[in-house]
Amino acid sequence: MSVTPLRDRIADLILSGEFRPGDNLDEQALALRFGVSRTPVREALHQLAPSGLIEMRPRRPTLVKRLNPAQLADAFEALGEIEALCARYSADRMSQIERMQLSEIMKRGDGIAARNDRELYRAVDSEFHNAVHEGARNASLHRLASQMRMQVAPYGASPYTLPGWSADLSVPHQQHKRIAEAITARDSGSAHRLMAEHIALSSATFQTIWSDKTMQEEAASKLRRKRRS
Repeated sequence: MSVTPLRDRIADLILSGEFRPGDNLDEQALALRFGVSRTPVREALHQLAPSGLIEMRPRRPTLVKRLNPAQLADAFEALGEIEALCARYSADRMSQIERMQLSEIMKRGDGIAARNDRELYRAVDSEFHNAVHEGARNASLHRLASQMRMQVAPYGASPYTLPGWSADLSVPHQQHKRIAEAITARDSGSAHRLMAEHIALSSATFQTIWSDKTMQEEAASKLRRKRRS
């Protein structure tokens, strides 16, 4: 496997939630997993570093980048403004074919959300937001939106796959449908407002989940240190 596909495979593992914020990306373990030597793994990680998904430090383990609560809040705040602007522009600029395609995405999501299939819904979520980015007809906004979603993706994707976390997918799906309906109706003001609300609610949910998870990890770490002492 060459370096570029290897880089993309590692990124997929992070974006899918298999590797989570703070996880160690061990070069030897990755080399064994993909049947390659450590050299292409190391190069793939170097190529992935500018994306903001991982943190590489000299003579220290490479980690899936972990944002502190303030950084995560800042990232979601910026993402909300960018996504809302994309939704506004999409309502004004999407072609009729693109509006029909957006409606088809929502129809596919209906059954997936009804079954509460978290893994499949993650793909629908990504497809929906990508369609809104592309429909905005603004390359700079599209690039910024993609970069910001990449930054928060390990937090946004993980709840769909966290063991024991029972997400009611009808909630985000209904939010998506209302945004899609506003875009299809060319109601740019409602599309902007609904997308901003959607990202704000997602931010609150994900920050609560990761705050609780961090507290649990800190408590477990303290317990381990106490047992060793």
